[in-house]
Amino acid sequence: MPDRPLVPRWYVAAVLAVLVVSTAATTGVALVRDGAVGWSLRLAALAAGLLLVAACSALARPRRRRPMRTTAAGVGVHRAPAATVWPLLGAWFAALAMAASWVYLAVTDFSALEGHGWILVTVVGALGSAPDLVRLLTGRLHRWQLEIGPESLTYRGYRTDKTWPWSTIRGARVQQRGPAGVLIDVKGAGKDVVVPITAFAVPAEQLVEDIERGRAAARR
Repeated sequence: MPDRPLVPRWYVAAVLAVLVVSTAATTGVALVRDGAVGWSLRLAALAAGLLLVAACSALARPRRRRPMRTTAAGVGVHRAPAATVWPLLGAWFAALAMAASWVYLAVTDFSALEGHGWILVTVVGALGSAPDLVRLLTGRLHRWQLEIGPESLTYRGYRTDKTWPWSTIRGARVQQRGPAGVLIDVKGAGKDVVVPITAFAVPAEQLVEDIERGRAAARR
């Protein structure tokens, strides 16, 4: 069966269009404002622009088959592209800095702020992401990665860090939605895990085939 895109084209177009308009509008406003407000808007424009880059990599990238990177220990690795991960991380830091600048303005010059509701939502969102920031700084927030080894299968992604012996893996299959990706079927009461295809540069079918190949090799 030929590889097929799992993310609908209309969804990709809609997301990128919204991000393009948001980036352009925020940049335009930021260029005509000065002072602390101007700098906070430049941070907002930077966050939107970096998010656009990450979305282009995650959604619009053509997914082509390519060989896994193999470590010296014989572990095959699929890793999220840098063009997805680092702009996304940069957008997060820019958004945190923007929220911090708005808190500073609220304390020092509240009258300079406009759109108080939106600012409140942004600040609350930044505070809500504080636990993930702690996870990042302590090495518990992960770049998406699938490791197919001789003895086990490992998936790391965001907060997930799971390793299964091959004996506990029933197999893998393509999942169309919610999210689109590869479902790893785990034996017993363990919850199945879905590897999101937007985090990788190869088609879902290749991930399934590589997992099944590793599982077959472990049974020999």
